[in-house]
Parts: sequence; C-alpha cells; structure tokens
Amino acid sequence: RGDQSTTDRMNRVATRTRTRAAKVATVGSLRFEQRGPGARRASQAKCRAIAKRPGKVEPVEGTSPATRAPGDELGHQEKISEQALRNLEVEVLSEGEGVKALGRFNDALEGLAGRKDWDRALEPVWAEMAYNLESFNPVFTACMLKVQCTIGSSDYVSRDACLQNLIQPLAGEYGLHERDPLGKTHRQLFSDWYTSVTRKPLSSILERSEGPDAELAPHAGRLLFAQMMRDVSTGGGRGDDPVEQASYALGYNLAVEYLADPEKTWLLESFRRLSEGLGWELEGRRLDWEFLEVHALGEKEHADIGHRAVALFVPSSHEAAVRQAMEDHDRDFAVYYNHLASVLE
Repeated sequence: RGDQSTTDRMNRVATRTRTRAAKVATVGSLRFEQRGPGARRASQAKCRAIAKRPGKVEPVEGTSPATRAPGDELGHQEKISEQALRNLEVEVLSEGEGVKALGRFNDALEGLAGRKDWDRALEPVWAEMAYNLESFNPVFTACMLKVQCTIGSSDYVSRDACLQNLIQPLAGEYGLHERDPLGKTHRQLFSDWYTSVTRKPLSSILERSEGPDAELAPHAGRLLFAQMMRDVSTGGGRGDDPVEQASYALGYNLAVEYLADPEKTWLLESFRRLSEGLGWELEGRRLDWEFLEVHALGEKEHADIGHRAVALFVPSSHEAAVRQAMEDHDRDFAVYYNHLASVLE
C-alpha cells in the first residue's frame, strides 16, 4: 500500500513492543468483534482463555531477574538488567531490518487483492510457510539443550526456572497448554487454515515442495533453518564457555519469539484484508482463522516468556552475546521475508 502504509505499520509495532501492552489491547487492535455474529465463537473463546492463563511468567520462588539462588557458589553473578534487556529488544528488534521486511511482505500480500492469479501467486509462499512453521521447533529445542548443558557451570535454581519458561512455548506448538485439554498441533491448525482458503488439502502443496528439486522447494525457509541451527548450535561462535553459549541461545530464542509477535499479527490483518478484497467469504469459503488468531495472541505471551528466561539466567557480562544473537536472527529473518515479498511483488 505504499511507503506511508509501511511506515504506519512499523510505528504501530514499535509502539506496542516498547510498551509491552497487555494482550487485551492486542485483541482489540485485531478487531475480533468485526467478524460478525456466529463466526467461530469457540475459537475466540479459546484464544481469550490462552491469553488469560495465569502464572505463565511468574518467577520461581527464591529467584529474581537480578540474582541467582542465595548461597549457591555459582549464583553470585549479577544478571542482565531489565533496562538493558528492554533496550536491546527495541534497538535491535523493534527498529531492526526484520520488522521492515515484514512491512514489505504484508504490503505485497495485500496487493494480491487486485490480481486474478492470486491463488497461483501464493503457492510458493504457502510452501515456504509450511516449512518455516515446523523448522522453528528444532531451534527451540536446541536453545533448551544449550541451557541444560550448563549443568555444573550454572546454578540449579536459575537454570531450572529458565528451562521451565523455555518449554512452555515449545509445548504449545504441539497443543499442550497448562490446565487445558490437549488441543490441535499448530501444524494441524495451519493445515485447516490452508484448506479453508484454497479448498485443497495441504498435501497438494507439500507434494510439490518436498525434495531438493521440487517445483515449490522452500529454498528461503531451508536457508533460514540452516542458519538458525548453525548459530544456536555453536553459540554464535563465542568460544567454549557453556554459560556464554547458553546466553547466546537465550537471546536467540527471545529474538525469534519477539519478532513472531508482529509477524503473526500483521499476517492475520493482511489475510483478513485480502479476504475482504477478494470476496472469499462471499464466495462461500468458510475461513478458518484459528491458526492466525492463536498465534497473534500467543506470540506476545511467548515473547514475555522468552524475556523472562533471559532475565532469570543470563549474567550481565554476557549482554554482548544476547545482542549478537538478536542481530543474527534479525538479519536472517529479514532476508527470508524480503524473499517472500519479492515472490509476490
């Protein structure tokens, strides 16, 4: 929609991420009430329930973001300060290249409303998103492993509390939420969304995207996955100290979750505008928005959890490792979304 539209989007995201507004504000900004009577009320209720789950980012008793467990010989290093961590989130992520690439991609996505070949134009994007969605789970697991491998080098209480935070978003990918019945995996939700838009099974895209020489091979997603796993697995190449490598991994995890918030929020907004522009619902398509709604709500919570994990564990002396991790992911994330934008432009 032009430079002004992109600037407006970036300003909205920067404001929201700086203030870390409550999820109820995010729900309002997504205009769920405009969906009309009878439209997937059960999905709305589930989203609200996820947003209101209590105690998801509370500290473990006996710890704080600033100190490790009292009396533990490994627990006397000062933790990264809250202000330093907030500054990194804003300087590196809110104002980074990744957010700019998201704006470009969403402008291109909404521009499909004026094209008759919108369905064909979207095929490579669907293939990339299907691969990208699943590729983050090994990255989350690798981040957890880096923290687990500090056993003997970090104090037990801070390590335990950090890991308890890290596992929550990963469990949610597979439909596991505290106090909630087992739900659909995010992969299943993505499949439902894809089918509701295209009227085809997800296998119709997967069959054309798997294999090195596939017609719709997700080259950008594969590159991003390889870069993420390389960086996390090596701790950003920051030497052999397991705690510093874990600090890098925690900064990387936070960057992934932080950028996923505007990523999924914009994607929901843009697909809704595209639906209106193309008249999908007027054609009789019963669109399943649950995948995007759950992510648009849940990613803010996941970013808060990622922030908490860093604050619980990372020494202040490792602030540079956290910054490097954020910069590394922001760079590669931007390349991925600039590629997707170029496919649609």
